[in-house]
Amino acid sequence: MSTVGYRPQYLSEAALKALVLEAIEGAPGPDVETFHARFDHLERGISLDDVIHGLRREWKYERVPEFNEEEWQWKYRLLTETIDGDDLTIMIAVDTTTRTFEVLTRWKPRKS
Repeated sequence: MSTVGYRPQYLSEAALKALVLEAIEGAPGPDVETFHARFDHLERGISLDDVIHGLRREWKYERVPEFNEEEWQWKYRLLTETIDGDDLTIMIAVDTTTRTFEVLTRWKPRKS
């Protein structure tokens, strides 16, 4: 792991949206989620269709993106909706070099 080097700036919402849509359209299959995202929390009732729907529609950053020093990439939390209109937060990691992303996890925020 390198702790010295140029840390790129995180992407704007518009730039990230363009990258995500390009990656979804160019993906050979639906394998955009980690094992954790797809199988570790089935009780959440969130399908891959919900995730893709949420990524394609309008969304906003849930908080300022976080830089992962170990993976040397930015993690983005996106606030969006499921197909049924429920609030949904999706955390993705992005590789700007290959213009790909991976869904790390997703959840429905708790209602206050």
